[in-house]
Amino acid sequence: MTKLIGLSPRLLTIDTVEKQFVNTRYLIPLNKRGLNTLMISLDNPNLEAILRLCDGFLITGGADLEPTFYNEVNNGLSKGIDLRLDNLDKRMIEHAVKHKKPLLGICRGHQSLNVFLGGTLYQDLGDLNNDHNKIKENHFINIDKNDFINIEGLINVNSYHHQAIKELAKDLQVIGRHPDQTIEMVVHKTLPIFAVQWHPEINSDSKISQIIFDKFSTLVNHP
Repeated sequence: MTKLIGLSPRLLTIDTVEKQFVNTRYLIPLNKRGLNTLMISLDNPNLEAILRLCDGFLITGGADLEPTFYNEVNNGLSKGIDLRLDNLDKRMIEHAVKHKKPLLGICRGHQSLNVFLGGTLYQDLGDLNNDHNKIKENHFINIDKNDFINIEGLINVNSYHHQAIKELAKDLQVIGRHPDQTIEMVVHKTLPIFAVQWHPEINSDSKISQIIFDKFSTLVNHP
């Protein structure tokens, strides 16, 4: 039976015209694994009916989340906020949790998952005494030995974020960290849900990216 993955959209305004889109590079690794894809657009009048059609979800990267979702005031470091995107991420995550559907969060999606399960974020890593927010491309993280995915030890990943998980949601488990202890990979303790802080779709043919998308595909096809 063909499986359908719902993806969260992101926004771009050109000449005052707003566009909703999903980067093609998110779609390629899913389509290669036989998964159909559907962008979940904003403001659907019956969103729950659309979510019910989906067998799994991918929460994509993008702008920052509204800090009031994790009981903080925006200190001016959270940028590009759009409550429509935040609320859609929230609804998708809540649906996946309620119906025990597979979900993969990438970058912002990693942060959304933590926030909407009850965790918090660092609004800017520059507030900490480390250089993590200065990293623009690649760095190493350590993946703990785990029973969820066939990755362990040091791996090289990209970095395009200035925010990160602060207080971990109680239903999540950390399996990957940067040497400065920034949380880079989490898995749900009981559900087929996981997330990474980096962008595996950028180089989807790399070994680590193939493992990530293979795992997601397996969760979707063999729940």
